[in-house]
Amino acid sequence: MDKTKRLAAACALAGLGMGSAWAQSAPLRTVSSDGSVLAPPAAIEAPAAAGRAFEGERLAGAALDARAEFPARSLGAAELAAFGQRFRPKRAPWAPRAEDAARPESLIGRDRRFRVLARESGFPYRAIGQLSFVQGGQGYLCTGFLISKDTVVTAGHCVHEGARGNWSREVKFTPALNGGSAPYGSCSARRLYAVAQWTEQGSETHDFGAVKLNCDIGLTTGWFGYYATAGSQAGLSVLVMGYAGDKPAGTLWGGGGDIVADDVRKTRYGVDTADGESGAPVIEADRGPSRADCWGTCAVAIHAYGAAGGSNSGTRINFAVARILTSWRDAP
Repeated sequence: MDKTKRLAAACALAGLGMGSAWAQSAPLRTVSSDGSVLAPPAAIEAPAAAGRAFEGERLAGAALDARAEFPARSLGAAELAAFGQRFRPKRAPWAPRAEDAARPESLIGRDRRFRVLARESGFPYRAIGQLSFVQGGQGYLCTGFLISKDTVVTAGHCVHEGARGNWSREVKFTPALNGGSAPYGSCSARRLYAVAQWTEQGSETHDFGAVKLNCDIGLTTGWFGYYATAGSQAGLSVLVMGYAGDKPAGTLWGGGGDIVADDVRKTRYGVDTADGESGAPVIEADRGPSRADCWGTCAVAIHAYGAAGGSNSGTRINFAVARILTSWRDAP
């Protein structure tokens, strides 16, 4: 069995009672960049006893850029240098609470990351892309991953400045980017999503968002599933795959390690990261017993922060977050 199939097969988890878990979480009001407010959807029915998560899709490709808004292209050295001068990796904001003070995304000891050629490696790597956007007149770069044909999940601070700041502008998503080569083309945003606890309060524990694209590029690349857990995630082996700002421009890097601690809304893991990887999927790795029944490769968290205590962290996909992601995914 090849690595991609093993990774996909590692996404299985026993069924969990969604209703009770949601009842323990405060409702999240979602807001979008066009000023509308989306009420949380009606409760999604709990999965069957055997367990069922939010499914991914490992679709085979049509022509590489057939579903993109902008066609595939390759940047020359001069164009790539000009792009690098305009856009820089986004650094996660500092946490407001001293007891959980976030640090810039960081290496943990020796750098153990490995480069991934997304197009050549296929699914799920080609469903991860680089986000470029503008905040406050400055261009920035983050990572995002598809959860449907036209929905990209990322960190909240990549779509909105947080704490009554501004929405990002000129947002573009390029899946499977490899240096100056964009084999699947790229898409711009038609709507941005974040929760009110981020846009109004800048709460680190609610630092997640999404981009609704102007094209259906996921019908070519495929997309990730995601699933929620109620119990401890500690000890679960994960991969974090993102566009690291300390590596050659536009290249995808991965790191592996274990979840070392978690709480209701945060997941902490001993995996190396760098600025620019905010929004990367935290994926259950192909080691040890699986914890999800999810067809296709599934995310358990959304990477967003580093930490002074030697572990990087992301927003845990708990049942409340999964419910919000589903509402964004299913929005027209």
